Amino acid sequence: MITKAFIVAAQNRARALGLTEHPVVVIDHPIASKNRSQILTLAQDSVSEVAQGLITALGRGKSG
Repeated sequence: MITKAFIVAAQNRARALGLTEHPVVVIDHPIASKNRSQILTLAQDSVSEVAQGLITALGRGKSG
């Protein structure tokens, strides 16, 4: 999970590590100025996307 400001950095890092298909969940930037309730809302709104990324990554890791 990253904020919008770090999309390019995350893509470059994934490419450097050979993980070009690594799933990334993008949330609004910045988060430092958000309060606890706002952060919780961002997290809750992203749960399905995070879970889907994990499921997809697990599926790619299976052999055969």
